[in-house]
Amino acid sequence: MRRFGPLFIISLLLVAANTAFAVNDPDAPSLKTSISRKRILVGDRIRYKCELSSRLDLEIDFPKFKDNKLGECEIKDSGKELKGSIFGGARNYINWLDMTSYYIGKRAIPPIELKYRQIGEGNWKTLKTPELNFTVESVLPANMRLYDIKDIRGPIYPFSILKLFGWIALSLAALWALVKLFKKLKKKSPPKLPHELALEALEAANTEFLKTGDVKEYYVKISDAVRRYIEAAFKVRAPEMTTQEFLASLGVSWKVSEDYKGLLMTFMGSCDLVKFAKHAPSKLETDAVLITAKQFIEGTIIAHI
Repeated sequence: MRRFGPLFIISLLLVAANTAFAVNDPDAPSLKTSISRKRILVGDRIRYKCELSSRLDLEIDFPKFKDNKLGECEIKDSGKELKGSIFGGARNYINWLDMTSYYIGKRAIPPIELKYRQIGEGNWKTLKTPELNFTVESVLPANMRLYDIKDIRGPIYPFSILKLFGWIALSLAALWALVKLFKKLKKKSPPKLPHELALEALEAANTEFLKTGDVKEYYVKISDAVRRYIEAAFKVRAPEMTTQEFLASLGVSWKVSEDYKGLLMTFMGSCDLVKFAKHAPSKLETDAVLITAKQFIEGTIIAHI
């Protein structure tokens, strides 16, 4: 009996140890793992999700991965969520990894070790996830052969570099010549004469008036166009003067016939009525004032050329 005593005790210890590992830990969280896709192309991402449900008094430690790699997979992104149960008795942990693989064929996501313990305890207990498998397929067509892929070009030799610089120099020279030609043509184009600018301003004022219907602004703009024309053509500071001052400054030395002087007085009087006396002109009047302005400008061109 004494001879078999130590062997008997060792056997009992081994049986007890095996029994301890075989019994599930009642405190262990429930674990579920999944992947978003079973087949991907090279470089595509696959989402690996690990979901744990545990009591509120447990804390969970999800591992960190060196160099952002898990087996043959490269981790591109990661995240986690924490959700409480609607009954308040459990907490759900969701950890996810977005991964990819650049190796064609069947690939495996190896098991990872999760740690858990009751809050306040010192020792961690562990859980292992199962291995998950997926397939990586090539992005090339199935019937494509390697010689269909063109090789890279060889190095650029000195004569090629000189040829490249020659084309660059020729392009720069052509661009410089075009710029010079453009500047030369731009200089040759004569500036517009006062009456041309004034007639363009009248047309612009009329176009805007037809869109907005703003009568006062219309009269202000055509009045300003005529005043600027007189200033540029006859060297009179018209825009800074009142109508009376302006007409008085013209004097008898102004080389314009009496007919056009009277036309100008009629035009400016009509403009002042709208600008300062709040007169509401009819359509006939708005058309007439534009015609009067054009007649004055076109009839006095000869007087300043």
